Amino acid sequence: MADGDNTEARRVEEIESLCVNCRKNGITRILLTSIPYFKEVAIMSFECPHCNTINNELQSVSDMQPKGVRYKVKCTKDEDLQRQIVKTEWSEIKIPEIEFEVKRQPGLVTTIEGIFERAEAGIKQLTTTTPMTDEQRDKMKAFLTKMMRCRLMMQDFTFILDDPSGNSYVQSLTAPSIDPALEIIHYNRTRDQNLLLGISDPQPELDEANEPIGRNEVMQFQTNCPECRAPCLTNMKLVEIPHFKEVILMATNCESCGHRTNEIKGGGGFDEKGIEIKHKIKSEADLKLDAVKSDSCVVKIPELELEVICASAGKYTTVEGLCQDTVDRLEKSYPYMFGDSAEDHVRRKLNDIYEKLRSPIGLTIILNDPTGNSYIQNADEVTRYERTFDQNEELGLNDMNTENYENEDPQPTKKARQETNGDATS
Repeated sequence: MADGDNTEARRVEEIESLCVNCRKNGITRILLTSIPYFKEVAIMSFECPHCNTINNELQSVSDMQPKGVRYKVKCTKDEDLQRQIVKTEWSEIKIPEIEFEVKRQPGLVTTIEGIFERAEAGIKQLTTTTPMTDEQRDKMKAFLTKMMRCRLMMQDFTFILDDPSGNSYVQSLTAPSIDPALEIIHYNRTRDQNLLLGISDPQPELDEANEPIGRNEVMQFQTNCPECRAPCLTNMKLVEIPHFKEVILMATNCESCGHRTNEIKGGGGFDEKGIEIKHKIKSEADLKLDAVKSDSCVVKIPELELEVICASAGKYTTVEGLCQDTVDRLEKSYPYMFGDSAEDHVRRKLNDIYEKLRSPIGLTIILNDPTGNSYIQNADEVTRYERTFDQNEELGLNDMNTENYENEDPQPTKKARQETNGDATS
């Protein structure tokens, strides 16, 4: 019965639809499926039997992620062109070296080389169907030449994919180890981006109370379940972790579908310095130690040459929970490590890492948090460090002014920084 239900769910739907090229009817095929260890997607394929027009699209049907994501790849070799790309309809693509930019378009699964091929085909079609002056045609040909140089790797370039929904993906060539050519940045969406995605801002609901949270008080506010979108309640409480600091625990339990979420927020803002915490897991007792991981924390395990950026919500858990959370993050971050597309040596390496993380005694876990809001109970080594300029920039601290801001330039730090750079240049 279960197999029959699954077959029914995977059935390809065929819909007769209008061809935008010849204005006759063609066939659109729709398949609801899931990319292993990634997202649920709807694949749509249109084909016109009259003019042979073909169009393939992909739309994510998964929930919006808590943060947006920006991938930056420094392409220097042929292998970089074959990186798998999952691009949603909310994504934007840029290649600064040739002033190449693709705004929001239908989602698709492709490669970096495939992006070039689609752009080249679109430009050629535009030049043949749209009236142009000789100057415009010369500019088009010059741009195609630049793009061809990148496609043939005659020129190094930077490929940037920015997706506020957080549901796009760019393949790492050295997964699960850090790929030196791939930079992944998870960021908080702006209000305009939330409105673009159709996400309401819950902040006004919290501001209406305008009351401090008591230590023994559990506050509740209305929200929607991230899984089924049914109305539910989120509970919030201020908790003091012994020998650490105050944190805000938030938990949501949906009575409609049973989905549960929990996250932790720092109750005292950012520390003046970042923190690096090291702890050797020597016995079963170490697995039960309390641990706090903020959403800006990077988890490192040197024995496995592993480094995982934690872009999801912060957690109050145990050392064992940190290891399991690392496994979950790897499964979500590297969707092409399994299945037919995975290479045998990569699959074996990842399985070996999973096995060691599930029995982590003997491993060293390192938490590096520039905000200072992470913690391991009875840790072996705790180091405080000064944040770098880039870390402060990512946290929004470089342009922040908390003293005499009523009577000063709204961006004094930024202005001063520009003047300093000007003096240094001169």
